[in-house]
Amino acid sequence: MPRFVRLFDAASETISAFYDALRRGQTDRVMSLWANEDFVSYIRPDGTRWDGLEQIRSGLVAQFTQSVVLIDSLDTTEYDTVGTVVHTATEAIRVGKEDAGQTTAQLIHTTYVLVHEQGDWRFAHIHSSPLPPHAVEQFSLMMHARPDGLH
Repeated sequence: MPRFVRLFDAASETISAFYDALRRGQTDRVMSLWANEDFVSYIRPDGTRWDGLEQIRSGLVAQFTQSVVLIDSLDTTEYDTVGTVVHTATEAIRVGKEDAGQTTAQLIHTTYVLVHEQGDWRFAHIHSSPLPPHAVEQFSLMMHARPDGLH
């Protein structure tokens, strides 16, 4: 019997692999998830912008010498076409040394733009920004109102 594969499932797998590599501090693994182009960019929650693969790599190396990054996706929306996926997420991000119990947490919105490249989904752009205090309150109310939300 033929096996059918949903093309766009792999895009969310790329995002999951990104979360895992950040958690483990694996620069090479994170970099393997990016499109092999100089147009790629990564805007971090603090507003820092890294353009191109070299800046992204250098920024990650510096980040991982300080701490790992832990991300939990709380709410997502996805728009997909044959060659591009735009995935938006509200995420809880913690940065710090988890084993030492020293992490700072915040809620962020992140937009992931992935392109289909050589049979795999790769990041072309990631843009994160912190939720302002009123949005954190709105999000909390929304999550508590959902039957599958936070308790």
